[in-house]
Amino acid sequence: ASWVGDDDKYHERILADDWRVIDPTGNILTKEDVLREAFSGERNITKGKIDQVSVRDFGEWAIVTGRTQMAGTYQGQKMDVTLRFTDVFVRQEGEWRCVASQGTFVNE
Repeated sequence: ASWVGDDDKYHERILADDWRVIDPTGNILTKEDVLREAFSGERNITKGKIDQVSVRDFGEWAIVTGRTQMAGTYQGQKMDVTLRFTDVFVRQEGEWRCVASQGTFVNE
């Protein structure tokens, strides 16, 4: 919902300052890279759904896996993708923050 609703404040808060993501093409992107791309108009997500979520809680850190389905445009081109993701969260300053992510394309 935060991607579709253009809620950059949510992502600014939930992603740790040193967060990195390995995207489906193997590129490593920083928080700054992703937020700039996502909220500058380069990417416009019009539909998003997350399901098949599994949370493994280890106290001060957790691993979250699931499936994301998104549609919209990227650099002017139509996109409709399904990804499997892994996110690693840690407690920082009393809140959960995502410190690392990886997404893999799914052909469904």
